[in-house]
Amino acid sequence: MYIIRQQWLQDNAIRKWYFLAAILILFGGCSTAILVSDAPQNQWLIQTIFSRFLVFSLLVPVQILLLLSTFRVRLQDIYVTGSRRIIWKQLEYRLAIALLVTLVPWAVGCLIGMCLNGWGTRLGTIVAEALIRYLYLALSCLAILLLVSLCLLASKRIWAFLAGFVLSGISYFLNVNHHFSLFYDFLIDDLGTLLLSRLPILLSIVLFLAVGVQMEIARKDW
Repeated sequence: MYIIRQQWLQDNAIRKWYFLAAILILFGGCSTAILVSDAPQNQWLIQTIFSRFLVFSLLVPVQILLLLSTFRVRLQDIYVTGSRRIIWKQLEYRLAIALLVTLVPWAVGCLIGMCLNGWGTRLGTIVAEALIRYLYLALSCLAILLLVSLCLLASKRIWAFLAGFVLSGISYFLNVNHHFSLFYDFLIDDLGTLLLSRLPILLSIVLFLAVGVQMEIARKDW
């Protein structure tokens, strides 16, 4: 609770940016869901909630920028607590905020768009599939943000941004060309393959990056 209270108080000056980011993401998701109204059911999710172009060009960059603009290593926190683990806890908070501020408005915007264009009555038929794919999307975003965090701890912010954006871009173009892309494989047709093949690999990468970030925190000469 101390970490949450501390970081929340530090956010007083930048909370408006969270709000603006949430509004931008909400309108992005809503407008896409409204514009796509005549797609078949098996393609509608891919073209709206899971629009790979909007994920690449809007969702992921906003998440990266939120993380890079809010996460700061404060040496006095290490001295006060006597442990570097405080840095990891602060980073966990920033990762959670970056994901919540973007993924929740994204889902809400898409739901509003669904209701406005007449898809609200068919929500029950796609909710299970949408939740599974949304979980995969969230884990993909988390993996990219963990890579950004690792690069941020090891180098400068510009390199951290480029690392996350380039990784997302490579994965995006692999998916566009129907190759194994991992981070954009929430779009594959077969849910069985998604759950039994792609998801375990993605979870392993998330855990590997989380351990890597903690090791970098412990190793770095502050």
